[in-house]
Amino acid sequence: MWLGNRSYVTAGVAALGAGIVAVIPATATAPGVAVPNVGLTAGEDIAQEAAQDIVIDIVRHGERQAPFNELLVGSPPYPAAPLSELGQQQADEVAQQLFDDLGPHVAGIFSGQGIRDIDTAAPFAELEHMSDQVQILPGLDEIGGGIYSHDPLTSLGGLLYSATMGAWAFGFEFVPLPGDVNPNGVAFNEKFTDAINTMYDYAIDNPVVSDNGEITAVGFNNESSIIVWALTHVKNPDLSFIVRRGIDMITSPEPNEHAFLPNAGIVEIKGNPEDGWTLVSWAGEPIPQDPDLATSLFVDFRDLILAPQKASYDIFEAILAGDPTTIQDAIQTGVQDVGAAIIQFPQAVFTDIADALLPDTVGIASVF
Repeated sequence: MWLGNRSYVTAGVAALGAGIVAVIPATATAPGVAVPNVGLTAGEDIAQEAAQDIVIDIVRHGERQAPFNELLVGSPPYPAAPLSELGQQQADEVAQQLFDDLGPHVAGIFSGQGIRDIDTAAPFAELEHMSDQVQILPGLDEIGGGIYSHDPLTSLGGLLYSATMGAWAFGFEFVPLPGDVNPNGVAFNEKFTDAINTMYDYAIDNPVVSDNGEITAVGFNNESSIIVWALTHVKNPDLSFIVRRGIDMITSPEPNEHAFLPNAGIVEIKGNPEDGWTLVSWAGEPIPQDPDLATSLFVDFRDLILAPQKASYDIFEAILAGDPTTIQDAIQTGVQDVGAAIIQFPQAVFTDIADALLPDTVGIASVF
């Protein structure tokens, strides 16, 4: 869907380039580059300490009991079906994998409200001697089926649900999901982001360093929610990986074996809420940390279209609440965020193209 817009974006960049280049700071830090924590001398009040990065391993639940493993989830998506025998085996295996990678030290273990999520988390929590410390976060719940609840995955309802998830994942969050507690992608993303922020805050307050050398939290939840949130938030949603993964999923005679994120698959992200998140790996496959041009342009376009959708939804919610102060704050924040997105878009596009064409040039804007 996005590829159809790409040619228009690129054509517009060529016309805007000459006017944009002068406003790009020559010393701007490239996306994804950590700012070192350096000591400040007295009077250097413009520098700020960089936010602490952590790692979050997000784990999809194991296989559900039949026939629910072939059906969409309900609304709400919990408590829902427990794990199958294979699902329990997958939970045991991913628990050992996580324990081997992280050792007996993690900053926190979190789960959605579904039985399948909690049961998948249980073996790992037991290995970590944290069975009584698993924190349940509603924001980690699966995206409910809405009016398509319990439809077969291959039915018309299943296909419409999948199309809705695809639209959200590529930034078109206003596509509705009738009948669900999340009426659209904006509502879902706000809840999932709150859960990620909660995991981050807890890990920072409990900065246990795992055997991977990082402060690491682990969350257990569901495929659709992981896909949608990751593709709309990480800095490097590699397009070539997404396309290849999607083709494998669609063309495979065994879709459960070639799911976009298989049961008990791990998605690893690193970063912080202030500077953003980088996708490290997906189901064991490393993801390029420096996005290529196509991915960078997708992220630019994604961030441009997300801002007005979120602003509109927040204003609508404020109006429903009926509090004048809340309405005023939502409008003010929305206008600022949309304005910033519009201003940043052409600059980001030009910078990405310049970096791709002249990868060895630093501070190209300073020569104009």
